[in-house]
Amino acid sequence: MQKLSLLLCCVILTLSILAQDGDWVPENDQIRAQRAAYITQRLKLNSTEAAHFWQVFNEYEEEKASLKKSFRTERSRPTTEAEAEQLILRRLELDEAMLQLKRQFYIDAKTKVPARKLMLLPQAETEFKRDLLRQIRDRRQQSGRSNGG
Repeated sequence: MQKLSLLLCCVILTLSILAQDGDWVPENDQIRAQRAAYITQRLKLNSTEAAHFWQVFNEYEEEKASLKKSFRTERSRPTTEAEAEQLILRRLELDEAMLQLKRQFYIDAKTKVPARKLMLLPQAETEFKRDLLRQIRDRRQQSGRSNGG
């Protein structure tokens, strides 16, 4: 029953997206909903696992965005050797902080989601991004053809 409702959700989202006119680029909320459905299905999460996973994952994503923002610098192209070295060191600090955050996410998530399912997450995210880009590209090509292109 859960698989059917998840599939129905994906179909409804897809149909609503296809019904849009013009150049198609989905809204952030649409992308998040599609991503949640895709990853939930790909990881084969039951309702308890999904509830826990998405709570922990959303917190992880917020903290990741906050970390990136806090490490953002004004100058991305240094003019001196000292500035370049500082940027490299800051990048290494960010990488270390991101790795620690990712470790904590997996520790928190595996309290209710089996590690064998969590192991599929990076691949599921990559597949989702690839599918989303393909949908955008296909939609733009279709739009170009219907507009005389």
